[in-house]
Amino acid sequence: MELLLIIGSLQGSLSQMVHVYQVPEVTSSEGSTVTLQCNYTATNMVNNIGWFTWYRHVVGGPVVSNDSKDFIGRVSVTTQADFINKRSANIQLHKVNITDTGMYICEISLLFNQTEKGHGKATFLNVTGEGLFQNSENVLYTQNNKNDIYAEPRGKKKPQIPQEYHDLSLYSEIS
Repeated sequence: MELLLIIGSLQGSLSQMVHVYQVPEVTSSEGSTVTLQCNYTATNMVNNIGWFTWYRHVVGGPVVSNDSKDFIGRVSVTTQADFINKRSANIQLHKVNITDTGMYICEISLLFNQTEKGHGKATFLNVTGEGLFQNSENVLYTQNNKNDIYAEPRGKKKPQIPQEYHDLSLYSEIS
């Protein structure tokens, strides 16, 4: 009976712990590139075999990768060398849009005598629209990443381009 307890406690001390850390929130504007950061620590890491997966919404949910229909061609991942040496599992999302807003969870998998996994608490990505501002005439002005300015009435008044934008030659008025 004592031998079983010793073996059991020896096996327990050999188990691995994977701790994953994520930034809680990132805000980015539509059309930009955003980095979702993920770092990890592991006790008793003796090999260089591991991988990471990013999920949208929940662990085991939709995978965030260039193979996913919502992210085709828009995801860059950290190198395997940085994953092992710097303990980094960052990804970059390119040309983000408002529909990318949501929770992103990083899961780390490391191969010891078995696969050990850990995941972060999630990063909330908040993608804001193009630059928005509203004046006292109840007109909403939108400025996109090309510095085009659009006026949209928020009442019965005809939209007017503010005087400070007349000299910029960045707009055209449509009657």
